[in-house]
Formats: sequence, C-alpha cells, structure tokens
Amino acid sequence: MKTARTADGQKNVIARIFFYILGICTLALGLTLSTKTKLGASAIIAVAFSISEISGIQLGDATFLLYCFFIAVEIVLHLLPGKRTPSDKRKALIIDVLQLPFSVVFTRLLNVYAAWIPVPEQLPVRIAVLVLAIVLIGVGAALTLDMRLVASPGDGIVQAISDRSGLELGLTKNIVDVCCVAFTCLLTLICVHHIIGIGIGTLAGMLGTGRVIAIFNRMFGAYLIPLGKRD
Repeated sequence: MKTARTADGQKNVIARIFFYILGICTLALGLTLSTKTKLGASAIIAVAFSISEISGIQLGDATFLLYCFFIAVEIVLHLLPGKRTPSDKRKALIIDVLQLPFSVVFTRLLNVYAAWIPVPEQLPVRIAVLVLAIVLIGVGAALTLDMRLVASPGDGIVQAISDRSGLELGLTKNIVDVCCVAFTCLLTLICVHHIIGIGIGTLAGMLGTGRVIAIFNRMFGAYLIPLGKRD
C-alpha cells in the first residue's frame, strides 16, 4: 500500500514539474508576442519593454532587473513587523529567494523568444498575434499558479502587497498594473518624449488575461488544480 502511495506521489511531483515548466514556457512566449505586436505589452512587462527600448539592452535583461526589484520589495515587506510567525516569515523569505533562479531562467527564455520571433507588419496579423498572446499569457499563468511551486515575481509582488495591506488580491493586481502603466508612460515621456509599450494591447491584456485564466481553470482545473495541492 505504501509503495503504491509512494509511486502515486512521485507521479504527482513529476506531473507538477512538467506542467509548471510548460506554464513558464507558455507564459514567456505570450509575453514576448505581446511586445512584438507593437500594440502595447502587458502592464508589468511594459515597464521592462520600455527600459529595453530606451537603453538598448535585451528585453529579458530588462525584465530580470525589474524582477530583482520586485523580489527586493517582497523581502522588505516580509521582514516588516506583523502578525506572521517567525516560521511563516522564514517560509515567505525562502519563496522570495527562490524567485531569483526562476527569474534567471524565465528572462533567458524571453531573450530566446525575442530573438527568434519576427515582428508582424500587417495590422490584422498584429491583432491576431495579440489575441494569441493574451491566451498564452492566461494559460501560462494558470499552469504555473495551479502547480503552487514558485510564482513569478510579478505575481509575488502582488501577493506580498495584498498580504501586507489587507487589500483583496484582485484589487491589488489592478493597482499594481495601473502603477506599472503610469510609470511606463512617465518614463518614456521623459526619456523619448512619446509613450512606448502602452496601447490597446495593454488594456486588452489587463481585461482578458484574467478571463482566460478563469475559463482555462473551468475547463481543466479539475484535472490540474489537485496536482498542486499539498497533503
């Protein structure tokens, strides 16, 4: 009986890792496609995209710098005095630190995709690619979150602010997105005198990604979400 349970547990771990990696690859592809449309990147990646365009560094490298900033803010928030027990704080800090190797791998993927994927020229093609990007971002986010391993720093910062402030997670996500859009607009207006990285695709991503996650989990959550539950 124990052998059977052990075998099932090993299969569960392998499945979680498989779907988690699949989610990372899918999410990175979706985010890269959103920048290639020139219709506006997702709210958080727009910050990195604008820094990349202004400085000339690769998108993945700019995203890595942004993620490092997010991780640093998470660590500060988790170190602040609060209701968490010392054990909970240690667990939160371990997860924060694990986001660093995640960021290294994830941002290298962004560089690979950015180098391989061409920029579409015709508007109908760009719109179609934007729709595909939103679907891929939603599916990738759902897969990584459902497996409950290490979240991306973009999700981690939202969770940390929500925990510290007491605000509902969805509202916190909206606030973070608005702050990212505002920062991107301000940065690009100051540096190049016009807005980069923000457009109809940004709004579509903010509205559509959550719906994609909800639909995906409604269709496949019964099979995937149990994999991420810890005994």
